[in-house]
Amino acid sequence: MALDFRSFTFNPHKKGLRKILGDLEAEIMEIAWKDQDFLVRDIYEILKRRRKIAYTTVMTVMSRLADKGLLVKKKQRQAYVYNAAASRDEFMQSTLKQIINGLLDDFATPVMSQFVDLVGDENPARIHQLAEMIEAKKRQNDD
Repeated sequence: MALDFRSFTFNPHKKGLRKILGDLEAEIMEIAWKDQDFLVRDIYEILKRRRKIAYTTVMTVMSRLADKGLLVKKKQRQAYVYNAAASRDEFMQSTLKQIINGLLDDFATPVMSQFVDLVGDENPARIHQLAEMIEAKKRQNDD
């Protein structure tokens, strides 16, 4: 999946996908991940039941999501058909990898220290789980 991460922002104070995407982008992607092929009109019809929104706003945001690599846009007759470029899980894994790599590039020691502290403080049993994951990765790298 080729995402344009330069067009994403990270806001730790928001919930879920909204940490990475805008509110409308996140709402559109949640719908997109449930369906295969859809038109702007399909998404618009769902959204207009939830909020007051213009068709052109939905069209613009969907086009931008395609530019960012989250949606695939194909011309069929006189309309564009969209679908998600990757599953929700694939998107989350790719995004988390990019965020974590970015933090580790500049702040490796404090990031790892904070992560261990947070995991241990949140749920001490998870420290053991983390240690087991680290050991498994060491063994895999030694092979």
